[in-house]
Amino acid sequence: MNKIHILILLFLFNSSNAQTVLNSNIKFTSDLSDFKDLTALRESLKGVEIIALGEQSHGLGEVFNAKTELVKFLHKELGFDLVLFESGYGDGALAWERLDSLSPIAFTNSFSSNHYYNSEEILTLVTYVKSQKQSLKINGFDCQPQQNYLIKRMTEIAQPIDSVLAKSVKFEMRSFNNLYQFEKDKDTLSFNKQLDRFFNFLNVYNSFLNQHQQELINSGTTKNEIDAILESNQIFKKTYSEIKIGDLWGWPFSLNNRDKSMFEIIKWYKDKNPTSKIIIWAQNSHIENKSKPNQTINWMGHSLKKTYGDKYYSIGSIVYSGKDLLGNNGPFEFESSNNTYLAYHLNQFKKDKFVLDLRAHDKPDFTNQLLLGMESYGNTSGFIAKDRFDGLLFIKYSDIPKLIK
Repeated sequence: MNKIHILILLFLFNSSNAQTVLNSNIKFTSDLSDFKDLTALRESLKGVEIIALGEQSHGLGEVFNAKTELVKFLHKELGFDLVLFESGYGDGALAWERLDSLSPIAFTNSFSSNHYYNSEEILTLVTYVKSQKQSLKINGFDCQPQQNYLIKRMTEIAQPIDSVLAKSVKFEMRSFNNLYQFEKDKDTLSFNKQLDRFFNFLNVYNSFLNQHQQELINSGTTKNEIDAILESNQIFKKTYSEIKIGDLWGWPFSLNNRDKSMFEIIKWYKDKNPTSKIIIWAQNSHIENKSKPNQTINWMGHSLKKTYGDKYYSIGSIVYSGKDLLGNNGPFEFESSNNTYLAYHLNQFKKDKFVLDLRAHDKPDFTNQLLLGMESYGNTSGFIAKDRFDGLLFIKYSDIPKLIK
C-alpha cells in the first residue's frame, strides 16, 4: 500500500472569488503519515477534546485510509486516547474486553456492527491500536440492537449456566427487526406485542446477569463484560421505550431519536472519563455542527457543538471522484465535475489529499457559498461548508473498501 500523503492547508484564500482560488497565497505542510511540520493542525486543535472525523459514505476505502492516518497523528502527537465508531456500543465494548485474545482480523470483524468497517483499511487501524498497549481504545456508540458480536457473547456467556436462555438470545434479539415489517403493515397490535417481548427479554437477561454474577466471573466472564451488556440493554430500553408504530420509519423522528441516543452515549463516555480526548468516526451528517438548509433533523453533532462549544471540532470528508460501495442500486462511480459541487472547488488546488481548517478562515469565498456535496447512497444535498463543519478532509479519488471475507 502506498503511503498516504495528507497535506495540511495552512493559509487560506486572499481572493473573494471562488474561481480564482489558485492565485491565492497558499502554503502546505509535509505528509501527515510522517508527522512532520504539523504546526497548523496542532494550533487548530488546541483546546479540542472531541474531534469528529466524518465520511460522506461508509463505502469509500481511501477515506478510511486517510482517517486512519489522522487517528494515528491525533493519538501520537495530541494525546487522543479513545476512538468511538458509528457502530454498536455492545459490539465495541465486548470486543475490546477480548482485544488480547482476538487476532487483528478477528477484532476488526467483531468490534463493528457496520460490516463495511470489516475492511483491510480498518484492519490497518486495528493493527496500530493493538500495538499501542491499550493507550488508544476502540469502542462503539450506536444504539441499534442488531449487533453480531454482542449477540454472540450474550449467547456464550449464558450457555454454561442457562442453555435455554442462551438458545433464545439470537432469536429474541433478531426479532427486533419484525417491528419494521409490522410498522410497514400498520399492524399496531403485533408491533406493540413485539416491542413488549423485546423489553421483557432484556429484563430477563439482566436478571440472569445480576443473579449469577459471581458464578459467571468464576467461569471466565469478566465484570467489564457483565457491565457492558447491562449498559447495552439499558441503551436499548432508553432509546426505544417511547417509540410508537410509525416512529421507526418516521421522518424526522427516527433519525432524531437515534442521534439523541448516540449523543447521550458519547456524553456518557466523556462524563465517565473527563480527561479523555475522544475521536468520533462517523458519517458526515451525524457530526455536522449545523443543519443543512431546509432540514429539521437534530443530528448528534448539533448537540455536541451546543454542549462542548469550541472543544468539539468536526471534520467533514469530501471526495472529488471515485467508486462508492453504497449506491441505491449497488456500487457506482461518481465525479464532482462542475462548480455547483464543493469538491470541484477543493479539487482546484491540484492536491490528492489535504485538511482545510475552516475556523481560521474569514474570507468570502466558496466555503461560504451554498454548494452540493455527496451524501450516503449517492444522494446529494446543498450546504455551506463553513456553517456545517469546522474543517474539511479532501480526497481527490477513492475506491471502495477492501472488505475482509
